[in-house]
Amino acid sequence: MSKGKARDTSMTPASANINVGPDGLTPEERLYQETVRHLQKSYSKKIKPLEQAYCFEGFHSAPLTPQDIGSKPMILLLGQYSTGKTTFVEYLLGESYPGAHVGIEPTTDRFVAIMNGPEPKVIPGHAAAVSGDLP
Repeated sequence: MSKGKARDTSMTPASANINVGPDGLTPEERLYQETVRHLQKSYSKKIKPLEQAYCFEGFHSAPLTPQDIGSKPMILLLGQYSTGKTTFVEYLLGESYPGAHVGIEPTTDRFVAIMNGPEPKVIPGHAAAVSGDLP
């Protein structure tokens, strides 16, 4: 971010007013779960039969499972150096992340996976690659 400009944090998770229901979910989490259930149902009733009828698996990929539809999305951000990728990610997170460096020369010269967790930490790539718990 450029100096002198304050970031609007009025809607960041830390400052948002969170209403948790008796099921332990926020309204947004309930809506997300309901949407995923509807997508899974629509896929299995409408799209999957078409994929099977036209042998889609033979030339592209196997039918999706409910876990595929309900899994959290992954985003890949690519670009030339010094174009603002790290600054963009920090803006979305509302904070810096471990290993983030911003400069005029190439600074992030490797792949970085950013995940939600109780504390910031860095996991070496070889450890992350063999972990079944990580994407």
